[in-house]
Amino acid sequence: MGKLGRLSETEIEVMQVIWGLAAPVTVARLLDIFSRKDWKTSTLSTILKRLIEKGFLTKSIRGKVNYYHPVLTLHDYKKQETQTFLSRLYNGKVKNLIASLVDDSQLSKDDIAELKEWFGREEGKK
Repeated sequence: MGKLGRLSETEIEVMQVIWGLAAPVTVARLLDIFSRKDWKTSTLSTILKRLIEKGFLTKSIRGKVNYYHPVLTLHDYKKQETQTFLSRLYNGKVKNLIASLVDDSQLSKDDIAELKEWFGREEGKK
C-alpha cells in the first residue's frame, strides 16, 4: 500500500461508515445512511471521488451501479495515522508521546498504573 492522502473530517466520517458496513457500498446506500445531512448525490459522489484519488477506495461497476470498496481496514488506517502522528510530532517514538502526556499531567496516577500493568502483561507475552 502506497502513501495515502490525508482525510478531512467528512471523509473520515464516510470511511467509518464504509468500514462498518464491511461490504461494497453504493451512493444510494450512503445517501440513506447520511440522510440527516441532506447531502445531494453530487456531494457524496465528489467525496467518494476524492477518497478514490487519495487511495482509500476503489470502485467497481455492476450494471449501472457503482460499488465502492475500502482499500484498507480501519485497523490499518489507525496504524498508519498513529505512525504519521508520532513521526511528525514525537520523532517517531511512543515514549516521547507518553512522556509529554505525563509531563503535562494528562495521565492520572490510575492511568499510569493501568499502563504499567498493561506493559507488564505485554512483556510477559514475549
